[in-house]
Amino acid sequence: MRFIAELQLQHPKLLLTPTIERCPEMAIKLEYQLIAAGGEYVLLFQVYGEAFEAFETAVDDDPTVTDVSSVIETPTFRVYRTRLVEPEYLVLARAVEMGLRLLEATSGDGGWYAVLEFSEVETLHSFRAFCAEQGLSTAIQKLYRIEAGPAGEAFGLTPSQRAAITTAYETGYFNQPRDTSLEGVADQLGISSSAAGGRLRRGLRMLISETLYTQSSSRVPPSHQ
Repeated sequence: MRFIAELQLQHPKLLLTPTIERCPEMAIKLEYQLIAAGGEYVLLFQVYGEAFEAFETAVDDDPTVTDVSSVIETPTFRVYRTRLVEPEYLVLARAVEMGLRLLEATSGDGGWYAVLEFSEVETLHSFRAFCAEQGLSTAIQKLYRIEAGPAGEAFGLTPSQRAAITTAYETGYFNQPRDTSLEGVADQLGISSSAAGGRLRRGLRMLISETLYTQSSSRVPPSHQ
């Protein structure tokens, strides 16, 4: 038996928090955490939105990161590489060390939404206790149990992506004309519209990749879109 928890993490020194607060219209997804020489954390994160100029101005002034550079640029998203200034506030790395599996980390509401998988509820309690010692808020948005099968086994979707797509479908977001807005979907999920939009985009891309493309297909789906 396994469990899935969706947490909202908030603290002024969390990764990119000042940028998230200045650019709430931009959706950020943490992609990779690498340890460079000297024990420094090198991070890759993906950003969606339309205000990239404002985002890059904000991230240049962000005290939580340094050495920010653009790795990939497209009209709809960009991937950035950076170094973390204060590793003690990279709490999601600590979560993995404690035995939790990080399924997703996206920006929203002035902080981060993290989706974590674990087999013992006590592991989640220990992680939240660690965060509390650092002064971090870890509000549980959802907590549910998975009886069988790997997380996100339906077409490779994470639980949060599956919830976003089904909520959007059930509330008429995909109808023409739409019966609800992205903000309406976000309200149903209890998250920000930027976080909801990010989950929908990534979930739909995964669905397309798993259903319209096969390993034998001569076409390769574009990455990160």
